[in-house]
Amino acid sequence: MLRISKILIGLLLFNGVSSIGGGIALMTGLIPEQTEWVEHTDFPSLYFPGVILMAIVGGSSLIAALAMATDSEGWRLTSIAAGVIMLFWIVGEVASIRGFHFLQVIYFLTGALVIWCTPRAQAVPARDKR
Repeated sequence: MLRISKILIGLLLFNGVSSIGGGIALMTGLIPEQTEWVEHTDFPSLYFPGVILMAIVGGSSLIAALAMATDSEGWRLTSIAAGVIMLFWIVGEVASIRGFHFLQVIYFLTGALVIWCTPRAQAVPARDKR
């Protein structure tokens, strides 16, 4: 497997697992409720943003990683979509909470790297297919 392919699948897994973990933490209260995070949104609590983070942001990255690992038709489109979803999530988060945290920079970069790496990566090397 090409080095860039390993980087891409690592980024997708990192984004997926950490987003699902973050979503669960928001939904269950492991991350303490901060009213200023939702005061400029239509959300009454952090529960629904946690659902979105877990299901859409994290789920899209894990689906893209699985599609890439199995060389499914359209895995590149799925991977790029997961990167775009991450970018939109971070931009939306910064705009809605009207605050900034260094993790937002990290996740913005991982989303951008997913988009950049995807066209350069290969799913499964031909010699591994049967």
